[in-house]
Amino acid sequence: MVLQMANLLALDQASRISGYAVFNPQGKLIAYGKFIADEQDIGERLVFIKNKMAELIEKYDISEVIMEDIQ
Repeated sequence: MVLQMANLLALDQASRISGYAVFNPQGKLIAYGKFIADEQDIGERLVFIKNKMAELIEKYDISEVIMEDIQ
């Protein structure tokens, strides 16, 4: 069995501004940025965030996602 490693998406999520970083299997940073959910309704913001995450997962062939621990 051969293990295939793919890219990792790291998220610093919030309800309005979320940051992200994408790393390749060797740990090299290949992309980073933020997205801003300006919608007033929390439900609309959550849909926006879900859609942005889906775009990143598809664009960078993400196999794993890690998120900042919320306290």
